Amino acid sequence: MDFNRIAPYFERLEKIVFNNQMECCRTAFLPELPSVKKVALIGEGDGRFLVELLKDGKFEKVHYIDSSQKMLELARKRMQKFSPDTLRNVGFYHRDLISEPMPDQNYDLVVTNFFLDVFDEHSLNESISKIAASCKRTAIWLYADFQVSGGILQRAKAFAWIKVMYVFFRVAAQIQSQRLIDPSKILESNGFQLKTMKEFHRGLMKTELRQRI
Repeated sequence: MDFNRIAPYFERLEKIVFNNQMECCRTAFLPELPSVKKVALIGEGDGRFLVELLKDGKFEKVHYIDSSQKMLELARKRMQKFSPDTLRNVGFYHRDLISEPMPDQNYDLVVTNFFLDVFDEHSLNESISKIAASCKRTAIWLYADFQVSGGILQRAKAFAWIKVMYVFFRVAAQIQSQRLIDPSKILESNGFQLKTMKEFHRGLMKTELRQRI
């Protein structure tokens, strides 16, 4: 996968297609997150969520992990502009979790917003298991992504939207997957049970708050 080419245009594309709905989905549970020591933000892209996460200072250390060097650069620049004092609490890691390990262990919170949908079934299982193995016994997992749900018409519209997006990202970023795979069973098999969930954009997107029990 290679998101470097589209990294400078990602925010603009997102807002043209979905207005602010993806950002609302990402940040919906931020007020409900507890104060924790160590956070892993995986595949978070250009840093918009990072800025929001660090606004209230509830997190001592954040590891920002992405396979795109360009996305990491954009995230670092955004932090320098909006909150330079908090940069000392952020470690930036250029990692491809398909082939490389997590940069550390004992994470209290993992965030994978609009990230798990890029993997095929085998790599999704491997990546979730790798991330889960780096988490503490009672860790929290914040997850947002697209979904196909609702009635026949709603499901048909969602399927069409998602099909178009997969064609685009397979061409633009060489993502692995050709279809949306629900990661719920894999997350649950690694101990992360659903606590609460919210839907956005007429059910096309969802955000879930899960915790290992």
